[in-house]
Amino acid sequence: MTAPAIGALRHRIDHQTAVDIPDDLGGVTRTFVTVDRLWGGIETLAAAGTLAEERRFGLATVRVTVRAPNTIAAGDVLLAGARRLAVEATSDPDGRSRFTLVHCREEQT
Repeated sequence: MTAPAIGALRHRIDHQTAVDIPDDLGGVTRTFVTVDRLWGGIETLAAAGTLAEERRFGLATVRVTVRAPNTIAAGDVLLAGARRLAVEATSDPDGRSRFTLVHCREEQT
């Protein structure tokens, strides 16, 4: 992978991870806490509309490029302005640990 062009990593992204907090009834409450703020590039790869529970919503496949190292893992969330991206997988495109490709899903209602 060649390095992204100057200005390509221009989106401010908050990286959030899930934290389970025990409640008084023996269960847990899942909440997301911000663990890092990153600059990244966001690219929408595919988008489709669907009908679920009698309402339409869109589903987009998004690829985010950020500098490595970082702690992003599947199950985390990336917030870019009003966009909420659910992390599905991460990869190191060239094996040199310079950048991380984050494969995400974005639901649009």
